[in-house]
Amino acid sequence: MKKSELGKLILLLVSIIIPITIGLYVRFDDLRVWEKYKNQFYYEDRPLFTSYDAFFFARYGKEYLNGSYNAGERDPLRFVPDNYLTNNVTYPSPIPMESYFGAQLAKAGDTYIENVSLWLTPVLSVLFVIPLVFYFYRIGLPIAGFGGALLGVVSLLYLVRTSIARFDTDSLNLFFPFAIAFFLLRSFHSKGKLKYLDLAIAGILSQAYCWWYAHPGLMLVILFIYAAGLFFFDKRSSLKQKALYFLTVLIFSNPIFVFNGVFNIVGLVKVYLINYFKPDVSGGFPNVFMSISEAKHFDITKIAQLSTGNSVVFGIGFAGALLLFIKKFKETFLLLPIFLIGIMALKGGNRFAMYLSPFIGVGIGYFLDFLISYLRTKKDITHYKIYAVRLLSIFLLTGIFVYINKPSFAFVAKPKITPELERDFIKLESLTPENSWIWTWWDYGTAIEYLAGRAVFHDGQSQGSPKTYFVATSFSTSNPKVAHNVILGISNIGTKGINELLKEGKKPEEIRNLIFSGTFSKPVNNPIYWAFTGDEIGKFAWINYFGTWDFDLKKGIKSPIYQLSGCRSLRPQILVCSGLIIDLNKGEIIQNKRAISLKKLVIKNEKKLVEKDYHSKGLYLEIVEKNKKGFLFLMAEQPFKSMFNQMYILRNFDKKYFELVYDDFPTMVLYRVKSDSDNTNTNTNTNTNN
Repeated sequence: MKKSELGKLILLLVSIIIPITIGLYVRFDDLRVWEKYKNQFYYEDRPLFTSYDAFFFARYGKEYLNGSYNAGERDPLRFVPDNYLTNNVTYPSPIPMESYFGAQLAKAGDTYIENVSLWLTPVLSVLFVIPLVFYFYRIGLPIAGFGGALLGVVSLLYLVRTSIARFDTDSLNLFFPFAIAFFLLRSFHSKGKLKYLDLAIAGILSQAYCWWYAHPGLMLVILFIYAAGLFFFDKRSSLKQKALYFLTVLIFSNPIFVFNGVFNIVGLVKVYLINYFKPDVSGGFPNVFMSISEAKHFDITKIAQLSTGNSVVFGIGFAGALLLFIKKFKETFLLLPIFLIGIMALKGGNRFAMYLSPFIGVGIGYFLDFLISYLRTKKDITHYKIYAVRLLSIFLLTGIFVYINKPSFAFVAKPKITPELERDFIKLESLTPENSWIWTWWDYGTAIEYLAGRAVFHDGQSQGSPKTYFVATSFSTSNPKVAHNVILGISNIGTKGINELLKEGKKPEEIRNLIFSGTFSKPVNNPIYWAFTGDEIGKFAWINYFGTWDFDLKKGIKSPIYQLSGCRSLRPQILVCSGLIIDLNKGEIIQNKRAISLKKLVIKNEKKLVEKDYHSKGLYLEIVEKNKKGFLFLMAEQPFKSMFNQMYILRNFDKKYFELVYDDFPTMVLYRVKSDSDNTNTNTNTNTNN
């Protein structure tokens, strides 16, 4: 091997090994904290998932292993009652690749899918380094490739989305596009059978990408860009040859996926770029995507911090990336689809910033490559000196990118569920009949499906329908009969019935009034249970916002329930909580020397509920005692009267409509929703956890 070739090989290996090593370290260093505080991060012998979608993929993997997964058939646990009213709620066909891999690895290791997820996502997440480095190495910009790889793996947003126990598709969502682009790039320079081999590999990777992510619209954009490149840049091939090249990629990509990509890309643009900025969707019902963190739009400073770690570096890198596409468009146009997805972070959901991070690093590296290319024109600069400068550039970028991304190294992935709640969800299986439907907020829908094997009305893959609005109304209303009518009404007509009413010309307000009045409140064959969980306290402001939606003003009441912490007794009847001084004698709260009136104090313990009135106007303070622990809550009047507060926090409910089944406050409180046939029987037994 020639010395020049050896130098290139060393440079290539260093460019790959450093980002992969640092990327794995910044993810697996969390295990030190996880093992030290195992009682917070594990339930018995399995780690807790760090994403909501992990439960979705894990459930399919679990059912695949036990033989209950029926591809293309009705999914009995998702989106009731619509999975019974329509033929549209089915198991994915084929099973998601993530679920399949997780199931096979869990089976091979005789362990839970959670234990597989602890290491699988971090390992997969750094693989994009390889095709990215190879791509830029091939076009003569090795430092740009290294910069993109390193900044990509240490980017805080990408780290958050590819942490340990994440078990989510983001772990390969950079690998596939960069790998496809690399083989398409090779095809422009290869000849004969090798060209068709490169095109076939690119097509197979495209098909695998669709199996992995189920968003064929992204593959469609890549193929469109490739076709444009063939037309404009391939001057040597005839039109017939170009058609054969494109046909090769198309066939190996699976034309069905390509066709479906048209509808998929329209849906993606509608959700993340158009509907996000609308307060209402679906015929006038409120847009739930306003409350979803990954769909939120951040300003450019926040995007810079999340994607790069530093606003100045972000600006320089972004300028470098734009300059690169201008100066080297023929060499980089295949990367445009990935870059454009990253650009969406500046207008759409912040999740797209993970696609932008590598290009900021590429832009910084491109300036160094440009400087090195200038040095190569000097007569006294040898190959050895050039490689030395390149290695020096690599170590310089390593130091800079690691330093500005210190928050990434300090970040510790945290579970989306507590050990206590996981325990209660597992117990939910024994608390409810097998054919039960669980009414709750959407975040833990997939967790209930996975851990309890029970059906839910909506989850993280189906929260965008009008059904979510009606679930919110049941939480926010002060009328137990209305809440009962909503649950039974939706259980009968589902989203299908709502859409039919919209087609008939009824306005959302009219549909709401019909459901509130009990027009559709017929008994259903499936037992229905209403589950309240502790996480909903922090989410209540948004739940209440949707539940109190004014269809004329296009907004609701975003009134939170504050859980006070660090409470201690300063002296008799004087409490200090969360920086507030609470005088229980006068009914006042002192905040920054300003007095705020209390209207009512409510004390709830194991045996009784006591109320004390203070002023005609003011806030409501609740002191709840459970298992010798005290919990304090502060809220306005409307949240105080809501079913969420009354039924969950105070366990104050109307026995005509609901039966308390399980009381493990604050982790989970579970009610059975009575049907008309048993409303007269109010003397039911209560199974509580004390």
